[in-house]
Amino acid sequence: MKKKTVGKKDAGGSVKASRAGGGLPSEPRESAYLLHSIVQGFSIPAFVIGKDHRILYWNRALEQLSKIPMSEVVGTNQQWRAFYAEPRPCMADLLVDGVADRVPKWYEGKYHKSDLLEEAFEATDFFPALGDKGVWLRFTAATIRDTHGEIIGAIETLEDITDRMKAELTQRESEQQLFSIIEGSPIPTFVIGLDHKVIYWNRSLEKLSRIPAEEMIGTNRHWRAFYAKERPCMADLLVDQSLETIPEWYGGVAKSKLLEDTYEAEGFFPDLGEKGRWLRFTVSPIRSSRGALVGAIETLEDITERKETEQQVIESEKRLHSIVQGFSIPAFVIGKDHRIIYWNRALEKLTNLKAKDMVGTQQQWRAFYGKERPCMADLLVNRSADKVSKWYSGKYRKSDLIEEAYEATDFFPDLGKGGRWLRFTAAVIRDSRGELVGAVETLEDITEQKLTEQEIIKLNEELELRVARRTAELTAKTAELQRVNKVFVDRELRMRELKMRIEELEKNKG
Repeated sequence: MKKKTVGKKDAGGSVKASRAGGGLPSEPRESAYLLHSIVQGFSIPAFVIGKDHRILYWNRALEQLSKIPMSEVVGTNQQWRAFYAEPRPCMADLLVDGVADRVPKWYEGKYHKSDLLEEAFEATDFFPALGDKGVWLRFTAATIRDTHGEIIGAIETLEDITDRMKAELTQRESEQQLFSIIEGSPIPTFVIGLDHKVIYWNRSLEKLSRIPAEEMIGTNRHWRAFYAKERPCMADLLVDQSLETIPEWYGGVAKSKLLEDTYEAEGFFPDLGEKGRWLRFTVSPIRSSRGALVGAIETLEDITERKETEQQVIESEKRLHSIVQGFSIPAFVIGKDHRIIYWNRALEKLTNLKAKDMVGTQQQWRAFYGKERPCMADLLVNRSADKVSKWYSGKYRKSDLIEEAYEATDFFPDLGKGGRWLRFTAAVIRDSRGELVGAVETLEDITEQKLTEQEIIKLNEELELRVARRTAELTAKTAELQRVNKVFVDRELRMRELKMRIEELEKNKG
């Protein structure tokens, strides 16, 4: 594997890079610009720091993710600003300092060593300050070493796993730095020139494809990694500017939402791994400072797990109806248009309204009210949580268990023979992208509980009345005892006084 760029100085003192199989222009300024173009062409948010922890690169995808422009942070050591409320080391900082043993201190229970790269760590965490409501990120940090094996920095890449968006790799100042970044990237990546020959084939792609870089660099046989017979990869089509033919080779291809002139697609590759792998691949053009096309970079993401999960979701959705119908708790589900999607058997029994008569309608109110009005689920679908108090004043509260959910208790006189007391909870339903797609409302018949509570209240009132009566009786008896006692005391005093007078008379008589 050729992992070095051999440089010789010309008469002007500039360094010319040479590499088997050709490569990109080698002038320092041109290489720096191409490095910038290539790294900025990645769709994965990323930053690179040097040995002094100062930021060398902060790419456009990370600018979009963090809302922090590159101009504010490049040259500083404030990479923490994008992710944390106060200064603390990012994972890249720990690797630059050679203190990988401290990773557990800062990322306990959230990290593991990379399966693809040595000296690399991966972690998953939630960052509440990112985006409108916080973002879940999967991030990987890897050391960057020079040709002598010395650590010269670290790269940290971030994947927004909230909506499964891919990101870009960061930038470097030279072709050698570009090679280090691509080599250190956990994202399988290759670069081709206008001649379709491979310029870079990183370690992650080596491991994914099981083809070493020395077998690929300088050749145009990169198709071997993915297909049983020769055919163009997406990077080849981009280099040939055969953009109109991309859909012929890759079904479901789409333009990137992050970068111009960038295409994304997914496909299953049966020869990868033991049972084949699903890959999501992104290709971007590499342009010179004059805007001329000089090559293409293709990144690949193993989405096998995601695809398997999606298949499980599809299978789960097939069972969802029966599962919901099997709930012992009355429940219904509505979509964004307020139309009923599910109306389970427990709710049929409670309301005497059949699912076949309710599903597809907007008449969920019929089960509970004498005239049309919004249910709590309707208010949440309308993003009108502030109006819950209007319709359920003094009867509701926010759920302690579920975000964006409300609970309430009310009496429904039209339910059953004598009406029913219900405790009901409504919560929003969001898709994988966090978009609101509907709401679910569950109901619990608490009539017996309410009747019991009322009976207890009645018994308490009767008891209080009895206590009051008994207290009054005791008060009266106490007063009588006090009166009798006073009579006895007065009598005793009079007897003593009379005795004293008798004694005095007898004394005077004598």
